[in-house]
Amino acid sequence: VGYKSKMSQFVDTILENVKPLAYALFNIVAVTGIVAVNKQVFREYEFHFPITLVMIHVFITYCGLLTANLLGLFEAKKDMPVSPRVFLAASFVFYNCASLVNLNVNTVGFYQISKILVTPMVMILNLALFGEGTSPEIKGAVSIMVIGVTVATVSDVDVTLFGFIIGMTTVAGAAQQQIFIGRMQKQLQATANQLLLGYTPFVLVFLALCTPIDSQLTENTEGYLGSYQQWYENHGSKAALATIVISGCFGLLVSLSTFLLIGSTSPLTYNIVGHIKTLAIFLMGAVFFGDSVTLKKLIGVSLALSGVFWYSTIKLKQSSSSKTRSPILPDNSYEQCHFNVSIYFLCSNFLESKTEKNH
Repeated sequence: VGYKSKMSQFVDTILENVKPLAYALFNIVAVTGIVAVNKQVFREYEFHFPITLVMIHVFITYCGLLTANLLGLFEAKKDMPVSPRVFLAASFVFYNCASLVNLNVNTVGFYQISKILVTPMVMILNLALFGEGTSPEIKGAVSIMVIGVTVATVSDVDVTLFGFIIGMTTVAGAAQQQIFIGRMQKQLQATANQLLLGYTPFVLVFLALCTPIDSQLTENTEGYLGSYQQWYENHGSKAALATIVISGCFGLLVSLSTFLLIGSTSPLTYNIVGHIKTLAIFLMGAVFFGDSVTLKKLIGVSLALSGVFWYSTIKLKQSSSSKTRSPILPDNSYEQCHFNVSIYFLCSNFLESKTEKNH
């Protein structure tokens, strides 16, 4: 009887984790796709308008949500107040603009560090603002994983005081996006789709106002509208325009998979999955594209995977000992949808293309 009980409990645990694991796989596939497409956008077609590309992503995501609403897949919430939606939109745009400045004033190494620091920042803000801490085991697993990712992906770390301030602003912006949207959903009693559909129009307006920043990049020398015209004359083929649209569609898939994943887990586990994606892309580059693999990188990957395995083991034990809504996460989970993955990997590809061009 005891054996059957343990087997039944084990099967229940596996079944409970199927949905989050499926969402994680969906998210990894979507992010890998957007990485590949954005490399073409920036390298092959030299579309050096990152804020404009984010705006295209947001617009296509909005169209997708609007279509889903019209098809009856979810019901829009029409009584949401304006002020919190404007706040969320302004917060999102501020964070993304900070990310772009972070790209231009800091080295590749420090930019990578600023992305990695989002995970502990989520833990710190949850504790400081809401008194929601994590166990020593979780802290240990996350620390090992963060150290491993840093060793594997970071090479040069050279930063000025201004660059450090910008980098930390970006870190705090990413963490607060992953926390406060979920909190505001609860306050407004709105689902992820309803809130996203409600505040996306304000995001589009703010991004449109920020697009002149693109003309300040060194690649764009013809002023605001002139730079777009110059790009269209030199690179504006049907294939280039189609690739940009496909990039936007992948942005929609990334956003959808993100809210599904966080909706069944939490911001912390979402960040863990994000680091798994970083390692997967690193390994893919080594296996399929011949990227160099040093002993330092191998040690970093091994450490990171050890941290991920430890974290997963802790969460599986927690899920088998307590019946919670989410099998892989603690009770302080949040349902959320946002575009942070899109901007992270968009920025990464943009910086990578600029680095290669300089070499």
